[in-house]
Amino acid sequence: MNFILFILKVLLLLGGVGCTFGAFYNSEEEKFSTKPNKFIFISLICVLIFVGTMCIDFVPANHVGVKWSMFGGTSNKTLNEGIVIKAPFDKVYTIPTTVQERTMKDVTIQTKDAQFLTLEINVKFSVNKENAFNVYKRYENIDNLKKNIISNYSQKSIEKIVTQYNVIDVLGSKKNDIYKFATEELKIKLAKEGVNLVELTIKDMDAGKDIETAIKKEAIAKKEVETAKQNKEKAKTEAETKLIQAEGEAKANAVKTKALTDKVLLEQWISKWNGILPLVSGTDNNMIDISELLKQK
Repeated sequence: MNFILFILKVLLLLGGVGCTFGAFYNSEEEKFSTKPNKFIFISLICVLIFVGTMCIDFVPANHVGVKWSMFGGTSNKTLNEGIVIKAPFDKVYTIPTTVQERTMKDVTIQTKDAQFLTLEINVKFSVNKENAFNVYKRYENIDNLKKNIISNYSQKSIEKIVTQYNVIDVLGSKKNDIYKFATEELKIKLAKEGVNLVELTIKDMDAGKDIETAIKKEAIAKKEVETAKQNKEKAKTEAETKLIQAEGEAKANAVKTKALTDKVLLEQWISKWNGILPLVSGTDNNMIDISELLKQK
């Protein structure tokens, strides 16, 4: 749209200039005259339309406009998408409000124990619509904002948090905490510049082979300790379970034993006897088969 307006302005300007020359040119005498002809009206129309186009500007979709006046400077009021009416010599600068991205590679940061990490950082952000005039005043455009603020602020925010931890913690158990605190720090910094932080990502952390090997060994050692603790707890639980089962069985047997009196045993013997007398009698050394004697009777 802005390009179309620019072409229209150029055509109107050229048309106005041409008509002005034509208005003072006498074709019969083939020379310029001080008395204008009918082309002067066409020239005036072109000039009026040209001035009218200078009072119109356009803010594209997903952008906001910031108006600059040669008399009042930069306006604190942002302009929404669409056609904008302005004074002829005012200018409208547009700033995108969509999510922008900035990636920084080979960023070096020192940890608490004087170890150096090489990071790759990615920041997604967007310009706050209400404070877009601040971005224009300070940085004029998005590219300058990315170079001067996004890179510096993101590195400083991460550095402030990382310097509080040892390298093993940074690459291990405290990594999520570092993400969280660095994001909060960067969000505060960017908000002061009229910028909203969408996401901070640390894509890669490189501490060198020696440090990474040491971290892997520590992780393995911790895992072995955890496994040993789990096995110990499992064995303890199994032993307690067996003890409870044994105590339960002992109590049950004690109750049964207490209930087995002589009278009860005699009754159980009588109820199970089939009425047949024993056929063999005697002691361990002398056994007599009395079945034949019973037949003689």
